[in-house]
Amino acid sequence: MSEDPKNVYEPRPLAVNLFSVRRQLIDDFEGTHARLAEIGFVGVEPMIFGAIPLEALPEDMRVPFPEAPAYRALLDRLGLIVASLHAPLPEGDGATAILDFAEALGTDQLILASFMALPGAANAHADLDVLREAIDRFGEAAALAAERGLSVGFHNHHWEWEVELEGRPAWEIFWSEVDARVVAEVDTYWAQTAGQDPVAVLETLGSRARRVHLKDGPCVLGEPQVALGEGRVDVAACVRAARHADWHIVELDDCATDMFDALEKSARHLEEIGLSRSRATGA
Repeated sequence: MSEDPKNVYEPRPLAVNLFSVRRQLIDDFEGTHARLAEIGFVGVEPMIFGAIPLEALPEDMRVPFPEAPAYRALLDRLGLIVASLHAPLPEGDGATAILDFAEALGTDQLILASFMALPGAANAHADLDVLREAIDRFGEAAALAAERGLSVGFHNHHWEWEVELEGRPAWEIFWSEVDARVVAEVDTYWAQTAGQDPVAVLETLGSRARRVHLKDGPCVLGEPQVALGEGRVDVAACVRAARHADWHIVELDDCATDMFDALEKSARHLEEIGLSRSRATGA
């Protein structure tokens, strides 16, 4: 009897979030991208900071991203695709520039990396009034982005589960009330570090989980991460639960070993267990 096509797993293309190599990008922007392409990543997930000047950022985050046309030309030359873009929420006077940048890079997905990146809402995870204001802002941004054929998403850390607001953590309130057009980029490591089952988090979100961040390590705050397959996260189970995700995105915030080595081991691990497609496997 042949297998039901609905149950056949299809590997997704593999990308890397560039926060992982932020220090390397500062030292050698083009060379770092070339190394990621050599490792076999199909795509990248850049981060931009909108109107925030580089000098206002922590020193190791002052990545000098070029203007969109020049950056797109570099990526095209290296054969890299922009899987999605970490950027400020498109709102106010800066909305057009953010949407233009995403559109020029050819991605359909904007991700807010954290409430801490949302002006006036850094404590949304701990204040119900601020959270509901943030939810409204996401809805307005999603409507604006939709006019350009783009989606707006939200990426978690661990603190969205840390505080009970009227008996529920901010994570549950956010997804029960936010505009249906807003999608999720689930960071499986931070969910597990918060004491959650990342598989359950992904399954609860269902088709709203359009991107998945994969990292591994001890799941202890303040301790460095490791290559996929070498820590406590059941990476394979997470990937299979993320069945609506269009991309698998490796992100290691800080690593116990050489970052490029860890990224390469992570890519090979996902390939070898048949979960992700790299350039080498014909993505």
